[in-house]
Order: sequence, then C-alpha cells, then structure tokens
Amino acid sequence: MAFLALASQKSLLTLQKNFLQLQYTSIMNQENAAAAQMAAIQKAHRGEQGYNLENDAEYVYYEQLDEQLSTEKDSIDTQLTAIENEISSLKTLVNNNVKSSCTLNLASGG
Repeated sequence: MAFLALASQKSLLTLQKNFLQLQYTSIMNQENAAAAQMAAIQKAHRGEQGYNLENDAEYVYYEQLDEQLSTEKDSIDTQLTAIENEISSLKTLVNNNVKSSCTLNLASGG
C-alpha cells in the first residue's frame, strides 16, 4: 500500500511540474511578445528629435510587463526546483524501500 501512496504522490507532483512548465512556456511567449512590442515602438520613433521612450506610456507598460513576467518566471523556476527535489526524494524513498523489502524477503526465505 505504501508503494501505491508514493506512486500517486509522485504522479501528482509530476502533474504539478508539467502544469508549471506549461505556465513557464506561456510566460516566455508573453515576454517575447512584450519585447517585440518594445522593439516596434523603438523602431517607430527612431530618429525623432527629443523623443524619450521613458515618457511613452505604451513602452513603459511593456517594460513593466516584462519585469513582472520575469519575476513570475523566477517564481515558477523556484517551484519547479522544489517539485523536482521532492520527486527525486520520492524515487530515493521508493528505491530504499524496495531494497529493504527485497532484503527482508531474502532473509526470511520468502
């Protein structure tokens, strides 16, 4: 029974990991879109005398969005590392229990 509980816990963690990886990919896509918008704004105003990107509300919006998305990516990265460590611990626990169980079976002759 313990093996089933550990296996289902590992499956749940793997599912969470996959969901976080999907979120991470989505955030990367949003970051790329924001960077493309910022580049387009820069290109549209290149060469304009006295134009300051820091005064352009749209540019500032994408700049702040990019910073926010970067923070979210860092957070997801931390969560992914924690989940991967948990999965690794479960694998170690299962391996140790299997070895222990095999040793007990051999010792008892069963």
